[in-house]
Amino acid sequence: MVEFTIPGKPFAKQRPKAANVAGRARVYTPAETVSFERKVAEIARPDFPVPFEGPVRLRIVAIFPIPKSWTKARKAEALGGFHIQKPDADNLLKAVKDGLNRIAWSDDCQVADERCVKRWGARAETFVRVERLSDDTQAAR
Repeated sequence: MVEFTIPGKPFAKQRPKAANVAGRARVYTPAETVSFERKVAEIARPDFPVPFEGPVRLRIVAIFPIPKSWTKARKAEALGGFHIQKPDADNLLKAVKDGLNRIAWSDDCQVADERCVKRWGARAETFVRVERLSDDTQAAR
């Protein structure tokens, strides 16, 4: 099992963009998404000498900063509570999964079990846990 933290506001995978270049339609990944995926890879690379083989479990806890504009009472009530605003959990997962391709696993299709929890917290960060699944692990769950 490998665990690491991505500092900063949790990031959701953006939709591909399209542009006309020399009269031809070109689809590309937004620069912010590419930058985040590189950041994930850089943080995770030291923990993965080789990518896991076979099925893996991915757990993410995305901690969103409480807005400074909220009252003290509202901040206190929100701290540790569930974040039920955008971005969607599946887009948070996708950004992390794509960043871990060829680092934690060969391809994100190996992620057989995934979960993302969104919470309010004192500082923005994303906790990531990647665990290789075995026949024993699958039988116990």
